[in-house]
Amino acid sequence: MTILRADGVTLGYGKTAVVHDVSLDITDGGVGLIGESGSGKTTLARAFLGLLKPLRGTIRYGGQDLRKADMRAFRRSVQPVFQAEALDPRMRAGASIAEALPRRERGRVPELMREVGLDPALAAHRPHQLSGGQRQRVVIARALAVRPELLILDEPTSALDVTVQARVLDLLAGLDAGRLLITHNLAVVGRLCRTSYVLFAGRVVESGPTADLLTRPAHPYTVALRDAVPRLGGEPPQARGRTEAAPAATGCAFRLRCPLAVPECEQAPALRPLSGRQVACHRAEYVLTGLGAR
Repeated sequence: MTILRADGVTLGYGKTAVVHDVSLDITDGGVGLIGESGSGKTTLARAFLGLLKPLRGTIRYGGQDLRKADMRAFRRSVQPVFQAEALDPRMRAGASIAEALPRRERGRVPELMREVGLDPALAAHRPHQLSGGQRQRVVIARALAVRPELLILDEPTSALDVTVQARVLDLLAGLDAGRLLITHNLAVVGRLCRTSYVLFAGRVVESGPTADLLTRPAHPYTVALRDAVPRLGGEPPQARGRTEAAPAATGCAFRLRCPLAVPECEQAPALRPLSGRQVACHRAEYVLTGLGAR
């Protein structure tokens, strides 16, 4: 079921566009937005939360243009989950959770804490008295307080160690709410998202089933993201191409960093269907055979 839909959305600050012509569906199976810093992930998340209006295109919630939707109802249905550092250091954990509840429902705080695996006794603690994993669970409990239909998670495990990450991911995977996960961590998106979109320089360069994108990517940028993940007992990750190059202003934005670039890449590739996914690359067939991933 589609919860939110973007149709040809271009976003920017002032008149400067930073996200270009993005179309995607956020469904209840979990959707990932993958990309490095500056790729447009958080800007898209702000638009999906109703905090940024598109320069062009439409975002729909329940089939209705978000600009015409009941925003009070929308903000109960779509909740952000920020990183744990977003907690007010002056507020106790229980008060942070209760703040999201109507006064008559504040007795639900212990129930919400148990739902995310926290001892209700921790309600009296301030953030500095909690571990990183406990703080992140408080943030999740706060988002769940209004029984949302969709959670928008912006790098929810980036500040956590590996064992705590695993527990938080197990918690998120077991929730009934839909998920839009913003991350550069491919292991996390593989755990939580059925479908993923890969962004580079504000454009979708590849999208499709997450398992396919992680095991058989068709875009050189997706290959680079996958190969940058350290593997236990394996060789250290090695960057291919010019990782420091800025996006190209014309043609394929990735071409100045791409080890497979050819003269044809001076023309911008269209997003097209290929092997059950969408990909914007002139050499996608070559990459998909595995020759381009060596």
